[in-house]
Amino acid sequence: MNTLLKLANARKVVRKLGAADASTKVLVIYDLYTQHNVEPLAIALNEIGAPLHLLQVTGSAVHGVQLSDITAAAMKEADLIVGMTRANIAHTAARQEATRAGARVIVLPESDGAGFFGASGWDADFDALRPEIDGLAEAFTNASVARVTSALGTDVTLSIAGRRGRSLNGFANTIDISAGYGLESSVAPVEGTANGMIVVNGSIPGVAVIQDEPVRIEMRDGMAVSIEGGREADAFRTLLESFNDPLVYNLGELGVGMNPKCTLDGTMLSDESVYGSIQLALGTSAYIGGLTKAAAHYDTVLIDSTLELDGKVVLRNGQVFPEGRA
Repeated sequence: MNTLLKLANARKVVRKLGAADASTKVLVIYDLYTQHNVEPLAIALNEIGAPLHLLQVTGSAVHGVQLSDITAAAMKEADLIVGMTRANIAHTAARQEATRAGARVIVLPESDGAGFFGASGWDADFDALRPEIDGLAEAFTNASVARVTSALGTDVTLSIAGRRGRSLNGFANTIDISAGYGLESSVAPVEGTANGMIVVNGSIPGVAVIQDEPVRIEMRDGMAVSIEGGREADAFRTLLESFNDPLVYNLGELGVGMNPKCTLDGTMLSDESVYGSIQLALGTSAYIGGLTKAAAHYDTVLIDSTLELDGKVVLRNGQVFPEGRA
């Protein structure tokens, strides 16, 4: 995909989601795998006269690996940060510190693909979707108990009492991240409270789309105590074991995908954003409102599931009801 074809959505990142202008100090963090996608961003920023600073890092294949002190220091000096990296920098201390310092951060994980700027998720009507995403985030904030169920056997209950719902509506802000077209409402569960069974039938971004058989994850007092199924379960279990960190089994996030233009394609931004899907992530939660700092953060994506907040249905059959249905 040539640069000119990428430019329209690069402009969307800069102008619409980033709200950058000639006075905005912009830092683009990229790695050895994503440098081919930096040029359209640079052109889009040059068109509006925004000062551009490029910082190349080595990059990692593991989501949640911490950034260097040098990178963290540079991030604190920027007004707008675009993290165009293969691994997700959202769950890092550097990102959190930059947000607290007043920077607006757009994370674009797995942006190493040649067709990244051509993804269908960029076609979302960000303005029209924003109220619904904000509304579900508020519902998370106001609720105490969440329950996820499905016909395949998912039945897990967890506390979200006292936790702030997150609105990832695409627009960069100084409260939380933007993930580009990765649209979701989410929350960090209270540690030690998740109990039940999770049956993953969508994907495990960074591992695989589920094609063999669903992955069954048993949760006990907030931790995954077994991961069973076919080859995808084996791959996920092996990955988590490789970190040699018991905290990677913590249930670190509950979320709902909110982008109707996204489909399951094996990429993080698209899979986690499929409208009406549910994310239940293992690992780090400290950078999204929780307390756990683990070696990694990996989502699982469930489709055709039901979400209840304090006994009221807010998601069923792919339909979202932010106000809840009894």
